[in-house]
Amino acid sequence: MKRRHPFLSALCATGLFALTVPAGHAAEKVVATDLEPLHHVILENQYVTVMRVMIRPGQSTLFHEQHLDYVNTHINGSLVHISYPNEPAKDTEMKTGNVKFGAHQGKSDTDKVTNTGTTLNHQVAFEIKQNGPQNFGGATRPELPEFQQVLDKKTVKGWKVTLQPGESTTLYSQHGPGVRVFFTEGRMLESVPGQPNHNKEVWLHRGDAILTQPGQVELINGGETPLIFNDYELL
Repeated sequence: MKRRHPFLSALCATGLFALTVPAGHAAEKVVATDLEPLHHVILENQYVTVMRVMIRPGQSTLFHEQHLDYVNTHINGSLVHISYPNEPAKDTEMKTGNVKFGAHQGKSDTDKVTNTGTTLNHQVAFEIKQNGPQNFGGATRPELPEFQQVLDKKTVKGWKVTLQPGESTTLYSQHGPGVRVFFTEGRMLESVPGQPNHNKEVWLHRGDAILTQPGQVELINGGETPLIFNDYELL
């Protein structure tokens, strides 16, 4: 399935859209989200495009168009001023730790974000490249206090996972592809199914993201401090 309709794809090939932004923004151009200069593509597969967004105090993105379902994890929040082509601007706050879902399938939305706070605005966001749900199966997680559901949409679910040193998620099944986004640094062990005492070791930093695949999953905090991350799975 194509990511963009033919007209949009042709415009993206030039890196810019030939759109006119009315009333006060007429000289400003509109770009696709994954071509916006502050949205750096860091991971991509057939299902998602993962971007890191870092906006310094006083800095603005370009107007960027979103036409795919969009999940945004706020690693470090700030006050922001959001401008739109056809409606009044608004001032709001992106709060650290929050998750924002944009239901953009079937409609196009355009905005521009200015960091009006005093700290770096740091986001990890991903677009779901194919319309859904894609019927991978029911996404579930163990009914344990380590899991707190933070997102439940028709195309994606998400959980905030908190593991203390030595704690395990226990073994569970993941049915669809997904993304993990980390709020803390540390050492994570992912067990290798059928091979006792064999683990994939990953050293993580705040703001890291990992693409995940269906299969049997057990994650263990192999470090000395709490490990906190959001675990997203496509439906």
